[in-house]
Order: sequence, then C-alpha cells, then structure tokens
Amino acid sequence: MTYNDTYEIRRRTQEVFIPPQVDADTSYVPNQEANEAKGPTQKRIARRRARRSRKELIRQRRQRRRQRRQRRRQRRLLALITVLLVFLFWLFLWLAPVPFGTVIVDGNDKMSFGDVYKASGIKNNLINVVQLSPDTMASELKKDLRVADADITREFPATIHIRMKERQVVAVVTTMYGFAYIDQTGTVIQNGSQIKGVSVPLITGKRVDTLLLGDTIQDQAILSSLEYLQDLSPDIRKTVTEINVGNPNEVVAYTSDSVPIHLGSVNEPGTRATLTEELLNEVKSKRLMVQYIDTDPQSPLVKSN
Repeated sequence: MTYNDTYEIRRRTQEVFIPPQVDADTSYVPNQEANEAKGPTQKRIARRRARRSRKELIRQRRQRRRQRRQRRRQRRLLALITVLLVFLFWLFLWLAPVPFGTVIVDGNDKMSFGDVYKASGIKNNLINVVQLSPDTMASELKKDLRVADADITREFPATIHIRMKERQVVAVVTTMYGFAYIDQTGTVIQNGSQIKGVSVPLITGKRVDTLLLGDTIQDQAILSSLEYLQDLSPDIRKTVTEINVGNPNEVVAYTSDSVPIHLGSVNEPGTRATLTEELLNEVKSKRLMVQYIDTDPQSPLVKSN
C-alpha cells in the first residue's frame, strides 16, 4: 500500500528536533539585577566614606596644629611671666634691706666671722648675696692688715664663699715705744707695749724706730732672717726663741735650749734652714753638749764642748 504523503507529514515528523543554541552568559543568575544595581551604589558609598575620612583627617590635623600653636603660646606666656617674676623678685632683693642667701668663710683663725663680714663690706651682719659683689668684697677684705690673701666666689644658688688666709705673726721686733708684730713679709700687723699671745722669735740687736700698722721693715738682715724662719719646719721653728741681727754679717739664732746657731749674713736661707734641722737632729740623737752650730753651707759644723 502506497501512502500518499501529499503534505510531507511523514518526512517532517521524522526530522530530528534540534534545540536552539543558548549562550553561556545568558544563563540565569539569581539576584543578578540586584547585584548589578548594588555595585555602583557601593562605589558611591565608598567614595563618600573616603571623602569623609579625608575631611576628618584634615580636620584632625588642623586641630592638632591649633593645639600645638596654643601650647607654644602658653609656654611663651609662662616663660615671660616667670622671667618677669624673677626680675621683680631680684629687684626687690636688690633694693630691700632683707637677708637672703649665705656667706661661707674658710681660713679665719683669729678673726671672728663678724670681723670678716665687716672687713669685706657687709654692714650690720645683714647678709644679702644679691647686694654683694665678690670682687668688691675681696678688694675690701685685702685692705685689712690681718688678711694676707682672699678669694671670694659666688656659688649657685645663693651662696658667697670666702676663702681667706690670715697674716701670721712670725717674729716680734723691738721699737722705740714697745714691740711690733710682723709677718713673713716684714709688715707690721700689730703693735703693743708688751709681748702677749704669741710664741715667736724676738729679733734683737737692732732697735727700729717708730713702726706703724701697715709699715714694712726694709732692713735686709731682718728680712733674710724672716725668710730663714719660714724655711724651717714647724717643729724646729718652735724651738727658735731669738735672732740677733746686731751684726748683719754675723746673725745668730738661739734655741730654747740656749744653743747658738750661726747664720752668717743669712745668705742662702733655705740651705741654712735645711742644715739647721740636720745638725739639731744630730745633736739630739747623739745627745751632744753643744757650744754652737755653724750653718755655713761650705763647712757646716757642730761645735761641742
């Protein structure tokens, strides 16, 4: 049986169905439109946040700069006020008769602190270190015959330190009206009708005319004898009680044991002082009975009985 397929139904029904081609990017994605809309929004939000962060950072920086400027102004103002107060306080101390600070004195033996204050220009024992000048004090103090030297310095915060050296009586000279106490330079630092309060050699053999305080002896024999005494050790110097300069070429010193020490013209006083100590120690160690000691540098001698 022949089937007449006028309308080609069989042929069309036997054709294979081929589905249409679908692109991969057209596949379905959940919430795709929402996510696509969210992207630009988030970017705008991020940009706004970044702008706000930059503005906040700029504001903070400006605020910190203002605070630093304000602190600098406050420090400058505080420094200015401090300087002003210090100046006013200093001015008050400079003008007002009020005590302030401390004065330290070293080296005074016979002079009292009141004597030192008075000699250095401190009036009524009122100590105000702002009103005192170390240089002026030292100049005034050195004018006192009892002072051999003085060094005065200012120490922080409010102290003036006086380091002084008193003149020491090293011998007594007979004058027309009594006795003159002299130091190692031959300067008269005290006069008296009697010898009191000292244990020093008496220079005899020459009566000096009137000697006033501050006068300096010019006799070479006496000056050389003073230098000889200073070159002796303190222990040996204490044993010398008299120096006779009646003959400038034959000066003789006497010890407390009545031992004569021939000094000649007292040339080379340092050498003669050294020989005196050596010879006296020899006499003491050997227990010699001594007639005299000769300190001639060329031929020293212990003359025994």
